[in-house]
Amino acid sequence: MSSFIKGRHSFNSMFQTKGYKAYKQHWEDQAGFMDKPPWNKDKVLKLTISTDFVENLKELQFSNHSLRKEKGKHTLRVKVPYNYSDLDDFEIKSLDLLGIKENWLTDISLDNSHCSHY
Repeated sequence: MSSFIKGRHSFNSMFQTKGYKAYKQHWEDQAGFMDKPPWNKDKVLKLTISTDFVENLKELQFSNHSLRKEKGKHTLRVKVPYNYSDLDDFEIKSLDLLGIKENWLTDISLDNSHCSHY
């Protein structure tokens, strides 16, 4: 392993690599290059989590605002980047950043946002 890769690995390990903070940081960094606000104000990514995997979410540090129980189902809502529709495999990339495995989900969708926290 080159010293550059070792150094980068050490640098990256200082920061959380999965969870909401990693997700948020990634998309904000991407938007910073475009000199645009990072978040789409009309849509959110809605993930419905199987009851079997709800405990797995605790270490990923989601807020009660994002993670809640709706109609007996555990849902996670996260804001999406302004250009989500232009991104290849946006949902898969998001799950990876969030640290969520596909088999934890019973549904994944884009939903209208009813939030003013931007």
